[in-house]
Amino acid sequence: MKDNRIKGIIALAIVTIISFGIIYGTKSLVKVDDSNNEQGNNVEPTEGILVVDESYEGVDSAWEIKDDAGNVTGYAVKASARGFVGPVVLQVDFDLDGKTIQNLTVVSSNETEGYGSKMEDEDYLKQFPGTVAPVHFEGESASNTNKDDLVIQSASVVNTLKDGIYIAEADDFIGGYKSIVTIKVENSEITSVVWDQMDELGQYKSYLSSTGKYVMTEDGLTWKEQADKLAANVIENQSTSDININDEGETDSVTGVSISVNEFTDLVEKALLKASGPTEEESNNETSATGSSQIDAISGATHSSDAIKTAINRAYTFINDYLNK
Repeated sequence: MKDNRIKGIIALAIVTIISFGIIYGTKSLVKVDDSNNEQGNNVEPTEGILVVDESYEGVDSAWEIKDDAGNVTGYAVKASARGFVGPVVLQVDFDLDGKTIQNLTVVSSNETEGYGSKMEDEDYLKQFPGTVAPVHFEGESASNTNKDDLVIQSASVVNTLKDGIYIAEADDFIGGYKSIVTIKVENSEITSVVWDQMDELGQYKSYLSSTGKYVMTEDGLTWKEQADKLAANVIENQSTSDININDEGETDSVTGVSISVNEFTDLVEKALLKASGPTEEESNNETSATGSSQIDAISGATHSSDAIKTAINRAYTFINDYLNK
């Protein structure tokens, strides 16, 4: 009888110890590390919150970044913009000047894998610390990047083009090929568009397609024929605006075209930005005057890149207004 009581006491002690362990472990899982707030990470603090009114489109929240001693070392702004698939939400950490970016974090994004999703890569994000907002892409006028017009117009709707030949090339080989778009402008109109892809041996897909060495399908148009139809569409419309792209990067806007076209449209717009933008000297002068920084777009992902630029500039506009009140 005595042994049974002892066994019962021991069993109760074991259950009690396990219960305390579960409770402690649960608390550890849900505990918010306040140090994240001081480092400007994705945990919003309960103090130092900045008031954001509805007039600031896409700005969700903002707060002060503090060090261990409680001193304000910068400002964090969570802002969003529409990407290719859906909203892209960023957290932009600024220095005390409200212009210099300390860090950029992608809070949430559902952009296309292998294209817009590259915004989360460390190699892409490392360009932002030290960058001065507002930001712009190569070929865009820095003076246009202001709080009255945060989204710089796409090249697809720019009317004035400078005569010349403009080339836009992808940064990487995708599927063994690198895309190149060449556009010719005469009398401020697009008169020629050539899209080709080159493999690592220097062979062009247009040639391989024409000679039957690159065959996508036995039925339908060859790759070169589809590329030519896309080029003709751009010349006819003087833009890429008529080429609607679905989530898979394909289009039903151009009859007979079944290949992925998002890289083509992105490079066309990149080339047109060169044709519509200021000269290099003008761009350098404007950048110096405004303090704006040029950033790299994501190759093959124009809409995702625009979302990043827009969200950063929205965050900058808010914090700049806040500090100047």
